[in-house]
Amino acid sequence: MMRSFGFFLEETFEGIKRHSASSLVTFLQVFISLFFLGVCLIFIIIINHFVSNFLNNMEMGAFLSDELTYEQSVELMDVVENLSGVRAVQYVSKEEAFAIMQQRTTVDIADLVSENPLPASLKITVINPRAAEELAGSIALLEGVDDVAYGEAQLQSILPIFYGLEMISFYLAIFLVGATLITIVNTIRLAILTRAKEIKIMQLVGATSWFIRFPFLLEGLIYGIGGAALSLGLVAVGYSLLMDYIQNNYIFNPWMVDYDQMMANLAIMMFVLGGLIGVIGSLLAVDKHLKSDEYRPSLKSETVTS
Repeated sequence: MMRSFGFFLEETFEGIKRHSASSLVTFLQVFISLFFLGVCLIFIIIINHFVSNFLNNMEMGAFLSDELTYEQSVELMDVVENLSGVRAVQYVSKEEAFAIMQQRTTVDIADLVSENPLPASLKITVINPRAAEELAGSIALLEGVDDVAYGEAQLQSILPIFYGLEMISFYLAIFLVGATLITIVNTIRLAILTRAKEIKIMQLVGATSWFIRFPFLLEGLIYGIGGAALSLGLVAVGYSLLMDYIQNNYIFNPWMVDYDQMMANLAIMMFVLGGLIGVIGSLLAVDKHLKSDEYRPSLKSETVTS
C-alpha cells in the first residue's frame, strides 16, 4: 500500500515538474484566490459574531405603573416570562433605576430633583429581535404596563446593513471558490495533454480509471492545501495586526472575535475548502478527458495503425 502511494506521489511531483511554469502560476492563483476567500470568511465570521451578540443581548424595557405593588410586579414578571419570544426577565426597582442613571452621569441627580421620577421596570431579553415589535405590543397591553421601549429605530437600521454585507461577502466567497476551481481544472487539463500518450498506453495495458486519476487528484490536492496553508498564514498575520490596532485604539470592540477562535475556525474552513476545490477540480478535468473518444482505448485502431 505504501509502495503504491509512493509511486503515485512520485508521479504527481514528476507531473508538476514537467509543467513547472503553469504549476507555479496555478499555485499563485490558488493562493491569491484563497487569500481573498479567507478575508471574506473573516468578514462573515465577524458579522455573525457581532449580529449574534447584538441579537442575543437585545433588551426591551417595560415601564410599570406607580400603583403596582412589588408583589403585583412579581406576578406581572411571571406573566411576561411565559410569553413566546422572551428569554429572560429581570425586575428593576425605582431605586435601582435611579442608581443606574446616576452611574451614567457626572452630575449628582439627587440635588436636581426632589423625588425619584423614574418608574420601576422589567428588563426583558428577547429571543428573536425580528419579533420584537409584536412582543412589545403584547407586553404593552398587559395591565400595569405604562410603556415599552426597545430601540426599534436602532434595530431596523443596523440589521439590514449587516445582513446585506454578509450576503455580499457570501456571494464573493462563492465567486472566489469558482475562480479557484476553474484555475485548477485548466492546469490539470494541461497536465493531461502533456501526458496524453502515456495515459492512452496505460489504458491499453489495463490500468483502471482510478489508477490514472489518482496522481492528478494528488496534484489538485497539493495546489489546494498548499495555497490554503500559505494564504492562512498571511491572513493570520493580518488579523493579528488588526486586533492589535483595535485593542490599542478602541476600548469597546464587540465586533472582534478572539484570535485563537478565529484562526481555529478559519483553518478548518480554509483547508477543507482548499482540499475539496483541488480534488473536485482535478476530478472534473480528468473525467472529461477520460470520457472523450480521444482517450478511450481501442485495440483495433492500434493494431491497424501498427
